[in-house]
Amino acid sequence: MRKPDILCIGAQKAGTTWFHVNFGARADVFVPPFKELHYFDYHFAPDSAKWAPQHIRRGVKEAIRKHVVGNADIDLDFIAYLIRVQGPHIFTRKWYGEIFERAGEGQRVLDVTPEYFCISEEGVEFVRKFLPSTQFLCFLRDPVARAISQIRMNLKRKAKLPETRAAWLLAAKQPVIGVRGDYATYVPRWRDTFDEDRLLFLPFGMIAAAPDAFLARIEAFLGMAPAAYPNAGKKVHWAADIEIPGYVREYLAEATRRQREFLLAEFGPTFAAQL
Repeated sequence: MRKPDILCIGAQKAGTTWFHVNFGARADVFVPPFKELHYFDYHFAPDSAKWAPQHIRRGVKEAIRKHVVGNADIDLDFIAYLIRVQGPHIFTRKWYGEIFERAGEGQRVLDVTPEYFCISEEGVEFVRKFLPSTQFLCFLRDPVARAISQIRMNLKRKAKLPETRAAWLLAAKQPVIGVRGDYATYVPRWRDTFDEDRLLFLPFGMIAAAPDAFLARIEAFLGMAPAAYPNAGKKVHWAADIEIPGYVREYLAEATRRQREFLLAEFGPTFAAQL
């Protein structure tokens, strides 16, 4: 059974899509046909079980569309593989292994799913036992900027902006926004379980300031040869162009104060300055 050699666990809205596109383009890396498998959060973050199957179905549908549209040489084996991915045994161990069955012998297998960051203590312990040699990556972003990006994403999906101050603040106070940015809870949970040779934290701001250096840090950590990343300087996931009111930003600054203090104490001023 193939398992991931590299697990990018998050955080959400902290550059995981950019990383998936760039690092997944390496010839020596295998990525599934769509980002985010949700295997561990399906079992160890209860809310994920409500929507993760639908995410997989959407991912399969889009992967089939991309493969078929404008392609005169359709790979029927690939189509059959995609159909199996959404089969009745979804989210079982067997299913998770089958996701990676097309990986080449010399390829590193990569799973990028930011929801993994927020799984329970029981879940992290399961990951430790299930993936005894996997290396982990976690990208951290300034708590206010991360929350704003998530709010924009949520509002874009709803296709309707709040019309009152109360509605805007309600959008900012959604529990999932606090959970996804709860570094003070989840960073120690992962850091206490995996040593520095297994788990690497990097600041999101480094992606814009020095994308090639960011990827080089990951290469060195994983013991992989340097590669060229022609799209490293490009944005691959644009946030919705939604103006966030000043009072929402003020609320978020106060609501995330503990997280900023934690990051400064945990990683030091140089790291915190790059968030």
